[in-house]
Amino acid sequence: MCGIVGIVGDYDARNYLINGLKSLEYRGYDSAGISVMSGKEIMTYRVVGRVNLLETKIPSLINVNLGIGHTRWATHGEPSFNNCHPHKSNHGLFTIVHNGVIENFHEIKNELIQKGYTFYSETDTEVIANVLEDEYGSTNDVLSAINGCLKRLHGSLAIAIIFKNFNDKLFFAKRKSPLLIGVGETTHYLASDALPMIKYAKKFIDLTDNQYGFISKNEVKIFQDGIKQRAKYTTRNAELLNTDLNGFPHYMIKEIEEIPSCISRLVDNYVNNGSYCFNKEMIETLRKSKCISFIACGTSYHASLIGKNYLESIGKTSNVYIASEWAYFPKFLDENEVFILVSQSGETADVITCLKILNQTHTHPSITITNTKGSTLERDATYSALLYAGVEIAVASTKAYNAQVALLYLLKSAIINDTNAPFKLLDTNNLLTDIIKRKESFKEIAEKIKNAHHAFFLGRGLDYCVALEGSLKLKEISYIHSEAFPGGELKHGPIALIEENTPVFGFITNKRISQAMRGNFSEITARKGTIYSFVTKENAIDNDTFVIENYDSELIVLATVMITQYLAYYAALLRGNDIDKPRNLAKSVTVE
Repeated sequence: MCGIVGIVGDYDARNYLINGLKSLEYRGYDSAGISVMSGKEIMTYRVVGRVNLLETKIPSLINVNLGIGHTRWATHGEPSFNNCHPHKSNHGLFTIVHNGVIENFHEIKNELIQKGYTFYSETDTEVIANVLEDEYGSTNDVLSAINGCLKRLHGSLAIAIIFKNFNDKLFFAKRKSPLLIGVGETTHYLASDALPMIKYAKKFIDLTDNQYGFISKNEVKIFQDGIKQRAKYTTRNAELLNTDLNGFPHYMIKEIEEIPSCISRLVDNYVNNGSYCFNKEMIETLRKSKCISFIACGTSYHASLIGKNYLESIGKTSNVYIASEWAYFPKFLDENEVFILVSQSGETADVITCLKILNQTHTHPSITITNTKGSTLERDATYSALLYAGVEIAVASTKAYNAQVALLYLLKSAIINDTNAPFKLLDTNNLLTDIIKRKESFKEIAEKIKNAHHAFFLGRGLDYCVALEGSLKLKEISYIHSEAFPGGELKHGPIALIEENTPVFGFITNKRISQAMRGNFSEITARKGTIYSFVTKENAIDNDTFVIENYDSELIVLATVMITQYLAYYAALLRGNDIDKPRNLAKSVTVE
């Protein structure tokens, strides 16, 4: 849950490493560091804090052409100087940065201590550096040492390695955690994703599990278990990796207001002259299956709940599983069951674990829905469908969630060949544009709730799915404790938490549940809680907080969830929080 960059060649390493780490800040981190090689000397700079602070520690005139950098999200040991990456081995032969979690690091660490190794941090990364040195002592060959290291260590890792005796080669290894090679003309690059390299590299190599090797100024060498591998080159759409703020104060609000363009882009990519352009085998597999199950985490899990409703509306049995649970307690309900794995990054560790289990069965096809071309989940699933939402920098997902819901709607519509659905989806943009124009209303609400300690979200049916996502967004960005409940569950316990002025956000977009929800609102006001009601015009009464135009009941969620995104954004803004990089969170959750 952190970022790696690496470089070797003619381009100035300092500039690439600093700018590369800045481009990876969206992944979430609490410390940063780089190591560069000048002649035969390795210089390391580390800080607890942001990359901007690190930049001030590095001499501006430093002129080096080989280096590695890292932003760390703490897993083993608190954020501290000693725990910052890069880490070096006891005799300084190897300096490394690492993403992932080494599961047997305690056992290996004890073995190394018995051999006389000393450790200066609490990290599992320092163990890797010393395992490399231990292996090198036996083989006197760097590549053999890396291969031996991979065999000894269990768990996930992406590592970039400087070897003290080579100032022209940068070594690497990858298992489970993402790592890419960027290919330039006289410079080669490493990074956790394509974003740091997009301005410099012409093409990319998506490394697969247990591959290792080195890059130099003019070559790339990849191995697996001692056998040389042929590089497979891919490209990236630079337009979709644009990170300019374009005048917005924060990425989160920029990305909220990019949602209409995301929906238009989805239709452009998956509908042509009235026909769907999804993989035909994938759609036919979905048509034949009676049972379609989702596996996801967090925001993607909430989008999947809406997908479940879509599929049930066309007669499919559908389930939604939290990936971290399904990984330990797998369930297979039908021999023709299809699994849809949803992940913004395509590198979510819990979901990848589930996909490995599915691939071991060789009986259940899988579909990955992701925003990241070339990601592990996209490569390893039977089929995949990209979101084309463009890079999402803010840690709290907004446009990717809406894109997931829109894509699931298109998938459902493609299964039944509903040719009118794309037009209905595009028309939703009129609703979204209207909400964007009225965003100041949500700032006014946020002003009223900014000092609240607790908040609640209520809904029924699809409105409850929106309530879950709205509650998550508020708590992760504003740090206001929040929970979501189906309206009917309020009286079964949660109502005990309603106090005077407790803010409760309620949604009514379906006539069928309007009366029941009004009853829930009355229960809250009777306890002196404060209701903020968001309703469609046909369900509106006097004093409702915000009225939305009537629209298709399956697609209105795209509008109501945008409301919750704005509420979270403005609440965080008024509380003075770091909106795009909230505390303790990471964008790409690559640890279990």
